[in-house]
Amino acid sequence: MKKIILLIICLEIFVFSSAKEYLIRISADDEIMMKKIIENEIEIFHHFASNIDIILKEAKFSLLDGHSYQILGDTESFQRELAGYHDYEETLLELQQFASCNPDIIHLFSLGKSTCYNYFEQGMSNYQDFQYEVWCLKLSDNPTIEEEEPNIYYAAEIHAREPISLEVDLHILNYLVSNYGVVDSVTNWIDNTQIWFIPLINPDGHKLVTEGWHLYHRKNMRDNNNNLLPDYSSADGVDLNRNFGYVWGSNGTSSSFNSNIYNGPNAWSELETIYLRQLLTERKFSAGITYHSYGEWILYPLGHLPNVCSADHLIMDDLAVEMAATIPKMNGSGTYTPAQAVNFGYTCQGTMGDWGYAAERIFSFTIELANTFIPSATYVDQICADNLSAALIMLDRLHHSCVTGNIQNCEGEYLVAEIIVPQIDEQAGITAIENVSSDSLFGRYRRLLLPGNYTFRFEKEGFLDQIYENVLVYENSITELSVTLIKEFIPADSLTIEITGNIVQLTWAEEAFEHEVYSANSPDDEFLLETNGNFLSSSNWQKALSEDRRFFKVKRISR
Repeated sequence: MKKIILLIICLEIFVFSSAKEYLIRISADDEIMMKKIIENEIEIFHHFASNIDIILKEAKFSLLDGHSYQILGDTESFQRELAGYHDYEETLLELQQFASCNPDIIHLFSLGKSTCYNYFEQGMSNYQDFQYEVWCLKLSDNPTIEEEEPNIYYAAEIHAREPISLEVDLHILNYLVSNYGVVDSVTNWIDNTQIWFIPLINPDGHKLVTEGWHLYHRKNMRDNNNNLLPDYSSADGVDLNRNFGYVWGSNGTSSSFNSNIYNGPNAWSELETIYLRQLLTERKFSAGITYHSYGEWILYPLGHLPNVCSADHLIMDDLAVEMAATIPKMNGSGTYTPAQAVNFGYTCQGTMGDWGYAAERIFSFTIELANTFIPSATYVDQICADNLSAALIMLDRLHHSCVTGNIQNCEGEYLVAEIIVPQIDEQAGITAIENVSSDSLFGRYRRLLLPGNYTFRFEKEGFLDQIYENVLVYENSITELSVTLIKEFIPADSLTIEITGNIVQLTWAEEAFEHEVYSANSPDDEFLLETNGNFLSSSNWQKALSEDRRFFKVKRISR
């Protein structure tokens, strides 16, 4: 009986894995076909000016009847191109070799075990071949210590069928490590930056692709149908780049678990996205790149709904233009195209880039590599080399045209506060997102800006706003602006309250502020502004007690 069950399972796997999928190009002007695509939740992979590329299963080819189309490739054609790409074991070995040979600048650690590894540990023996982890490598001159330096990430392979992204990520890492102590710019970057590499976000899905089980597999390997085994098909998995928690929803995604763009049962349902959230929220990141394929684009947020616009769109566009100009297209027809993600051709919700920017204010770029999912191995080295300069431009950008400093209180304690630049953050028509804030460890903030003259406003609840005008940002240097925030109310132990008869008098140390007095019937009641008293001086106030309001606070209102 056991042999029969095993045979049935193997047959199921064969049926799933042998079902062909095709990359199809259709006309963007074909409105009837576009309607079919939406109604059938067919994945739009790429949107050009005049054409659209879709992924279509063989069973749905009837949808193409009566329409003009071009077959760009299928699972079998991509399988022939896989020679030379790293699998999980080769990737981990290379990372371990980097770490063991360069312990002074590298710390390698696991963010956590993959979805399928967790299934195996829960007793599901069918997942014994998926004992993978999501690895992260920190590159810095003090790699095991959190330093007061800018953070940047280079991430890849969030989509399984995009292994060229992993190759590019490893190439950037190899260049930086090999040239530390050799090239001055590289040494300075590593000495003054915390650089994080997550080259294989989706190891379970990567296995399906690199071993040829399901070449178009995009997702992780969540057991959607609860059959306790890997189906080696699109029946398993969640699109990790639709599972992030900022505006998680239906636009550009699917609620059907058979879809390549299934967004999961809820936001943050997947271990892999949770690991990324933890890494990026535990420290302040200024920027990052997630590599994908294909399309030869450099995209910056936002892109979750039509007509969205990021506050930093001009700054990020300037960086995208500079990076894109350095990357030649594979066919030699020009360079990569820079754009805000909303202008990519379609919008989608729950992406890493939009969440990183909207929730954490990270300049989170997406680079779509090459002109096909899996370029032939003969092109891999060239694609990697072509993308190096852009990665280094992003790294260098953290060290110029920037305002940075520490925020603390009068006792010297570091504060988490918001940093508002009205010319950027309060523009009309900008999509609402989180403000830039300082970190909790050093009270350190960073604002990447274009050269110019800006106003800075520092805000924290319970403290007076601090406003600095005419803050100059220079092309080739960093502007330092540290701030001490003063509490809004004078501390109780600095306030003297005397009641003589029916007269109450408040006295405090002389300050360069104007003040307001608030009173309440008890310490737990709401304190209301006093309108009947008199300021005898800038540090002395009194009034006649006409009611039982004997609890007072003095508020600083301006310098």
